[in-house]
Amino acid sequence: MKINLLSDIDLVYNIQDGLKSEESLGELVNRHSGIFITMVNNYSMNHTSGTVPDRTDLLKDKGYYIYKAALKYDESKDTKFSTHLGNETRWLCLNFYNKNKKCKEINADHQSLSNKQALDTQPSIDLEVLSKIMSMINKDPDNRVSKIFKMRYIEGSKNKVMPWHKICKPLKLSIQGCINIHNKTILKIKKELKKEL
Repeated sequence: MKINLLSDIDLVYNIQDGLKSEESLGELVNRHSGIFITMVNNYSMNHTSGTVPDRTDLLKDKGYYIYKAALKYDESKDTKFSTHLGNETRWLCLNFYNKNKKCKEINADHQSLSNKQALDTQPSIDLEVLSKIMSMINKDPDNRVSKIFKMRYIEGSKNKVMPWHKICKPLKLSIQGCINIHNKTILKIKKELKKEL
């Protein structure tokens, strides 16, 4: 049977099962690029104010994002693939916007901190030390460490740290367990940094 005669659901199943997945993905991209492009343009224009290259990156990788949406699609939820793709694209844009916003705010905070420190004649943040700290967190053999720090300081909403009760649920730990891992890691980082000084 020709790929272009298959329903969206059959194309999605082909992708999920690895059967003629390239051809099936190509057909889904042909059918639904318009939805993806419209959603990216609508949500990017409303939210990214001046970050046109970010929108361009999303559009450039539309095949990849449609593929990811196909892998996540669940027919039992009684939604069409086009609706599912629209929702996935909207969340993609909002998450992309939030990450970019945080990066801009971190840069702005760093800039204002640097300006304040220059006025106070204090040394600026040592980016090499910051890089070492991030490396220690990411290389910790306990993979919960990087998850805790990422959720606590990067994924929090409205530039606030994520509350402990929201961190402990996905990790299946108690609040105190998360705090203990966090504080133990901070002590370990301090010791490592003192050794190097």
